[in-house]
This record gives sequence, structure tokens and C-alpha cells, in this order.
Amino acid sequence: MKPDEDNKDWRPIPDPTLLTTAQLDREIAHVKQEIAHLKELMVENQVSQQKALEVALTQMDRRLGELNDLRKAVEKDRMEFVRVDVYQPAHEELRRQRVTDGERMIGMQGDIKKNATDLAELKSSMMWLSRLVIGALILAIITYAFQKLIGR
Repeated sequence: MKPDEDNKDWRPIPDPTLLTTAQLDREIAHVKQEIAHLKELMVENQVSQQKALEVALTQMDRRLGELNDLRKAVEKDRMEFVRVDVYQPAHEELRRQRVTDGERMIGMQGDIKKNATDLAELKSSMMWLSRLVIGALILAIITYAFQKLIGR
């Protein structure tokens, strides 16, 4: 311990209040950094989901275009008295593609709902984490102020 310049206040060396404040500042910076990282991950997740949806929609448009082309070809053949042995395989393929596309759409709906649920859970976790950080900061400030009052 040594007195300050006015010889009125004796403080230990190193001063624990400065060390505690520095440690608190480091922890607050670390928590802010973690929150920023989680926000970046959420944005990346949203971007990747949007890209996946765009790819799926593009593929669906392409498939629908192919199906329309097939339908037009079938209609043209029908106009020319298409034989059953030619029409039946094309019709069966169209039916299988329709069933497959329907199953894919159902799967995509489930994935979209799951992603929405995951985002809601992540948002809830972020709210909980921010409340926890705010509570810890308030507790640290109150503790610091209480220690200042007791130390006088």
C-alpha cells in the first residue's frame, strides 16, 4: 500500500478497482463480439436459405417448362393420331414427374417451416442472451457502485 499524492487515500498496489474495471471491460467486449458473431451467422443462414429457395424455384421453373414442352408434344401427337404405345410411356413419365414434384414441394414446405422455427428459436435465444448480458452489466454496475460506497 502506498498513499496517493495528497497522502489522504491509501490503496493497495496494484489497485483492485482498476483491475476489476479492466476485467469487466474485457468481458463486455468479449460478449459483444460473440453477439456480433451470432448475428453474422444468422445473416449467413438467411442468405443461404434464400439462395437454396431461389435454386429450387429455378429448378421447378425448368421442370415446369420441360413438362409444358412434353405436354405440347403429346398434344401434337394426339392431333396426328398418336398410337397408344407411344403415348402411354410419355403419359406415365409425366405422371411420375408430377408425383415426384408434388413430393418435393411437400418436402420443401416442411423444410421452410423447420427453417422458420429454427429462426424463431435463434431469435428467442438471442433475446435471452441479450437480457442476460444486460442483467450482468447492471449487476456489475450496482456491485461497483456498492463497493465504491463501502470503500469510502
